[in-house]
Amino acid sequence: MKALSRKLQRDISSLRIQIITMAVLLACGTAILVASWSSYVTLKKAQTIYYEQYHFPDVFAELVKAPKSVVESLKNIQGIDHFEDRIILDALIDLPDLQEPAVGRLISFTEYSVLNKIHLKKGRFPEPGTIPEVIVHESFASAHRIQPGGQISLQIKGQKKIFKVSGIGISPEYVYALSPLVPFPDDLHFGILWVDKKELSRLGDMQDSFNNIVASVKKTDDVDSVRLKIDQLLAVYGSTGSYDRSKQISNMFIEDEIRQQRSMSIVVPAIFIIVSTFILYTVLSRLISLHRAQIATLKSLGYTSFSLALYYLKLVSIILFLGIVPALVFAYGIGQWYAYLYARYFHFPSIDFSLSPQAVVIGTLAGFLPGWIASSISLFKVFTLQPAEAMRPPAPAKFSQSVFEKWQLLQFKDIQTKMILRNVLAKPWRTFLSILGVSAAIGILINGSFWTDMVDFMVQRQFRESSHEDMEISFLHPRKEDVIQELARIKGVYLIEGLRTAPVKMTYKNIEKITVINSRENADSLRPMIDKEGMHLQPKENQVILSQYFNKKYGIKVGDTVYFELTDRSKPKFSAVVGGFIEDVVGASVYANKSDLHRWLSEQPNINTVYLKVDPRWNNEVYIKLKEFPEVASIGVRKLLLESFTKNLSDMIQTFTVVLVLFAMTISAAVLFNMARITLSEKSWELASMRIMGFDIPETFRVLYLELGFQVLAALFPGLALGYGLSYLSTVWIHTDTFSFPLVINTETYAKAIVTIVIIYAVTGFFLYKKVRSLSMAEALKVRD
Repeated sequence: MKALSRKLQRDISSLRIQIITMAVLLACGTAILVASWSSYVTLKKAQTIYYEQYHFPDVFAELVKAPKSVVESLKNIQGIDHFEDRIILDALIDLPDLQEPAVGRLISFTEYSVLNKIHLKKGRFPEPGTIPEVIVHESFASAHRIQPGGQISLQIKGQKKIFKVSGIGISPEYVYALSPLVPFPDDLHFGILWVDKKELSRLGDMQDSFNNIVASVKKTDDVDSVRLKIDQLLAVYGSTGSYDRSKQISNMFIEDEIRQQRSMSIVVPAIFIIVSTFILYTVLSRLISLHRAQIATLKSLGYTSFSLALYYLKLVSIILFLGIVPALVFAYGIGQWYAYLYARYFHFPSIDFSLSPQAVVIGTLAGFLPGWIASSISLFKVFTLQPAEAMRPPAPAKFSQSVFEKWQLLQFKDIQTKMILRNVLAKPWRTFLSILGVSAAIGILINGSFWTDMVDFMVQRQFRESSHEDMEISFLHPRKEDVIQELARIKGVYLIEGLRTAPVKMTYKNIEKITVINSRENADSLRPMIDKEGMHLQPKENQVILSQYFNKKYGIKVGDTVYFELTDRSKPKFSAVVGGFIEDVVGASVYANKSDLHRWLSEQPNINTVYLKVDPRWNNEVYIKLKEFPEVASIGVRKLLLESFTKNLSDMIQTFTVVLVLFAMTISAAVLFNMARITLSEKSWELASMRIMGFDIPETFRVLYLELGFQVLAALFPGLALGYGLSYLSTVWIHTDTFSFPLVINTETYAKAIVTIVIIYAVTGFFLYKKVRSLSMAEALKVRD
């Protein structure tokens, strides 16, 4: 065995703990990168294949009602490859295992349907019989354990109807099955059901009409030009305007998830890899400084600078190899976990996770290249080190009175404090890098923990401060305000508020946005509008208040005039001045005075939404009464919505938080331990000298430990600021049109990060004390001989 190979084995043995910590650090970053990127590729692939094989449409449009005679004109539009008209109705679902009402969306289909083809998971397609048959979406069927052969009761336009379940299925249109009431899955209370078109047209009294279309566009034609022609034909039938895939709600959520996954696969691993590369650079630089005498000796014996550089490069490559290879195994496990989570929310025929070759190459390069580049910078010293110079002890650093001592800003009575301060200031660049490393660890700890604060704030703001009602009832059509008295007579209802909402197309300059105007009578509504400071707002006369989303997304300002038109175009257009903005956590809405909305719509006072406060002891009786109440389109129960939100978004983020915090703690421990270990190696001669001069073990340890503590203390404020910045960037990267993720970091989160660092610092102290106690004065002093 060659001498350098033998030396390499010995150095690996002596540096084994440092090598392991750096490898673990690198493994964390590489594993997240490979797993996240592979998950991004897996999800994108599942989406692409599903859309292609099951013919996900390019154009969608809803309308009030159009005669079948229009269909031929729509089919003949230049550029349309395939066109289908459909009927979509909402109904209340009555299930024996569910006391509260659930909402069902009934979609017509025929055996000749080509677009949005149904993928059967169980059972068969409906067949003619005495009892009409339906296919139930997988999410709703799983939540209620519905099986083919079972029955389901629906209330459609006031009629009760029993259906037999023929099969369980999914379609590309509802990969992410969302209720019209909430922007997150509520599988218990919202279900998609596919019904034979003839049966549904009869139930909806739409034998010769339709209220929904989908179309695919030839690859050679432009989707927007096709949409324009569709809109021209459907404008007189109450069309809300056609839209492409980018506005299709299920597709929007999937695209957002893919975008977020792609961003997270870059950002989080980059932080880990940068920190591990920085640690690697620091360790190697200091190691070469410690080995200067050995390098000089080897050079004098005839070893070339290249062979010595190759030796250190091998050492670095071993560290990188030990980090990257296990990372690929970890990545596979993390990726499987991602796939499991995706399968809970996204309904594809299958999500087959596998490590993407592209991700493996990127992860390997991202691990090796920065490590080799950082090593190359350090190895420059090997080439410049002259044997005669290197065999002499290194010139001591310039220790002198610090500015604190010169200017008598601080009075130091003990020699140890002076030693610590002078040590820190003697090598400012090294001190700066050490502080930077600890700051990065604190920043990542905060970034990993703030997600829980954000979710808690969203729950508090959305479900407690902004929603005081117990139930929200939506009617199919506006009702006279007398309906409030009818509802108030239901036993258990003790507070009731009726409101008017109107789906509109809002126009500002050349921007058009489909949204909803929500009316309010006063600031003390059961659904109050709350500003940043928590104050209740009420729109002034002829003014509207918008979600902050419109300000950030479109630059709309206070004082601007915005224009509205009902989506069914049944009323003249109207305008209003923007009076302010509120921070809506979920969705983007417009708020106006109730009397203003009635005036703008030229209508008598009426309502189509009711909020109820209910005595919990009478909940079940109220549910039963509401199911039988005429014209009820949907019933939302705040408690159940909160449970659904917690179960879905909150659980997913909290799981993600746990993983990120564990990795962040690994970084913190690795950074502090390596700093301590390197400093101990560098100062072994000084520490041994102190022992010889009469300092006892605790005094010697205190100099080393407090110097490290100074760097930790100096890193606290930059670390907190870095954590705030990383968290801000995270909210920007995951922001969607549906959710506004606020930047909320509680004081407890900052405190936890500091406490974690202090605990790791304390544990590091035990290691240092043990090393100082076992320090051999004779061996340490030989280093300078």
